[in-house]
Amino acid sequence: MGCLDGVAAVVSKGTTLRPRAGNPPPRVWETEMGLLNSIGLANPGVHHIVSEVLPEADSLPCPVIVNVSGDTEEEFAEVVSLLEGSPVPFGYEVNVSCPNVARGGMSFGADPVVVERVSGLVRSASSRPFSVKLTPNAGDMAETAMAACAGGADAITVSNTYLGMKVDWRTGRPAMRRGVAGYTSPALLPLVVASVHAVSEAVGVPVLASGGVSRAEDLLELMAAGAEMVQVGSLVLRRPGAAEELLREAGELLR
Repeated sequence: MGCLDGVAAVVSKGTTLRPRAGNPPPRVWETEMGLLNSIGLANPGVHHIVSEVLPEADSLPCPVIVNVSGDTEEEFAEVVSLLEGSPVPFGYEVNVSCPNVARGGMSFGADPVVVERVSGLVRSASSRPFSVKLTPNAGDMAETAMAACAGGADAITVSNTYLGMKVDWRTGRPAMRRGVAGYTSPALLPLVVASVHAVSEAVGVPVLASGGVSRAEDLLELMAAGAEMVQVGSLVLRRPGAAEELLREAGELLR
């Protein structure tokens, strides 16, 4: 557990009402300056998460935030209601923005009216804190963030991955079966910083930054732009102890 020393929370991958096999492989494609992923919310379903996964996660040295998704607006609240049966989750991250699934993805996060409704349904299902994870691929994030707060969100996550694509120039075919995929890269940091700043100026709730972090300076820059927490994802795939390293290095920079 040493790699989680000082970490504020662990955010799970997506949890849905029913098990999902996810997208066909390849699901991950490394590019020169980043990573494309097309996982498709693969998970064993909320019932298995509650009975098997969360009891083991209870031994983690930090709180657990469960990422929640649904195929319909009502499913978000249904998944949360089932998770409420477990004492483990500290709160939820409501994923209205997954860019690489056929349903339950950007169609939710692109419409502020829908986001407010989903947020309200989740609020009615739980008194625990929850964040709404926005999409950078459609609409005005500040407007959507305000809608999420109007529905009852306690925080905003900025943001899910940007759309990207890899094409084999020899065949003209995309590398991923679904064509587009979620793109993560240190090169995206300025875009995330701008979005964090815009959303933090628009809402009065904490903003959780997600995307572009590769070094301690990035962590501090996102916090200077308005983030109160910073998520680290792709970097942990390369270095499982990256979060602890970033915290230590950030402390040294501040000193």
